[in-house]
Amino acid sequence: MSVPKAGAPRRRHAGGEATRLLLLETAERLFATRGIEAVMLREIQVAAGQSNSSVIGYHFGSKTGLVRALIAYRQPALDAERDAGIEALRQAVDNGARPAATARELVELVVGPLVSSIRRGELYVPFLARLSEDPLARSEYWPSHVEDNLTPEVTEQLVESVTGGLPARVRHARNLLFFTSVLHTLGDHACRGLPLSAARLSGYVDGWVGMLTAPVSPETARLLES
Repeated sequence: MSVPKAGAPRRRHAGGEATRLLLLETAERLFATRGIEAVMLREIQVAAGQSNSSVIGYHFGSKTGLVRALIAYRQPALDAERDAGIEALRQAVDNGARPAATARELVELVVGPLVSSIRRGELYVPFLARLSEDPLARSEYWPSHVEDNLTPEVTEQLVESVTGGLPARVRHARNLLFFTSVLHTLGDHACRGLPLSAARLSGYVDGWVGMLTAPVSPETARLLES
């Protein structure tokens, strides 16, 4: 009877983890470019170069399990970066080192982690853009154990200090427009492989700040009163 070589189980485990990550990153690419519902599990398996037709079921159970695993794989890094930025800004303000956060700083807290993901070569931002197109899909797929600090509700709370003077209906509409624009603008860059220079990104931030803080026009004010 042959004796297994020491370390063989570890190699098999490492191979299984490599396959799992390959499937996640392949799924991310296909979901980002075509949408979650348009992609079949068989397509992911083939694109990942896997001959075993049950490989996705083995690792994730189902498409829902695969999507949830992808979110659990990518989201913590974004949340950690955003939480660190929020905490650093809060401490600076609380310690009296500076006045309240500016609109630009708050926008950058939302945008910065997404840009970091894109610059790592990930397609998670366009995946999130696809997910945001269907609120029911988002509620179905988002894993309960993973924090989500980039929803329209969260971004509205984050930028409330610079939009608080606006009527509630305007504030809510502006925030939703901001949230959608950020995900789809940056997601388009990631999908198309377009360079995201510091100057281009700064221009985008200028536009998003203006979107959030522009005064209400007389025309809109009259319509709100009617």
